[in-house]
This record gives sequence, C-alpha cells and structure tokens, in this order.
Amino acid sequence: MIRGVCFALLAMYLPIAAGAGTEGEEDRILVINPLTTSDFEVVQGMNMGAAEFWCGAASYVERRLGLSETTPIYLKRPRGPSRTAAGRKAVTFSLSAAGLPPDDPARLTLTVKQPGAMVKSVNARRYCRDAFTRSTK
Repeated sequence: MIRGVCFALLAMYLPIAAGAGTEGEEDRILVINPLTTSDFEVVQGMNMGAAEFWCGAASYVERRLGLSETTPIYLKRPRGPSRTAAGRKAVTFSLSAAGLPPDDPARLTLTVKQPGAMVKSVNARRYCRDAFTRSTK
C-alpha cells in the first residue's frame, strides 16, 4: 500500500521534474501575468502549492523585471479567480505594501492565504529548488 502511494506521488511530480532540467525552466512551466506596474499574478497550475506560487513570484521579479534578489514580495490577494486566465485560479503578488496589513513576524509557515505576507525574492526563489528539484541561480 505504501509503495503504491509512493509510486503515485512520484508519477504525479515526475512530469514537472523531468521538464525542469535547465535554469529558468519554471518560467516556461508557470503562467505569470502582470496586472499593474507593481502587481502581478501567478496562475495556478496542476498540483501547485504555496512553494510554487512564491517561486513563480521570485522568477517574475528577478528574471522578467530584472530586480534585485533582495526585493520584498508581498501577497496581495489569496488564491482565487484569476484576473488574466479565464476559469483558472491565481495568487496576486505586489512589490508594494501599500494598503496591505503588516506581515505577522511570528508566522512560521509559507502562505498564499494571508494578505500582507512578505518574502524577499532570494528566499522565495529557494522554493524553486524544492518545486523543480534543482537550484535556479
């Protein structure tokens, strides 16, 4: 039984890991769309959790915008209907904390549910390593 569950989990993640063999591959797997000059959304793909959303946010900030890895990224809108991809769900991130509640300094877990949560790009990018089984930089 346990072996069957392990094989099922491996089969579920193998296509992502197999397709992510080169640096920046998450850019081709994840759908990330700008909303404003400071806001963008990461559209939910198959089997995506908080790590993949934050990985996508870091990839957008560093690769597409060319910003520093010390750039703070804020969770603006929790997972919900996408604004740019009809019928899909997405998480909205922002480069600005304006209008957001302060991040909880006691928060110990990664979240895509709490507006105002902040992660620096360098830390968010580390989740790409877990999500895509390799370092991204």
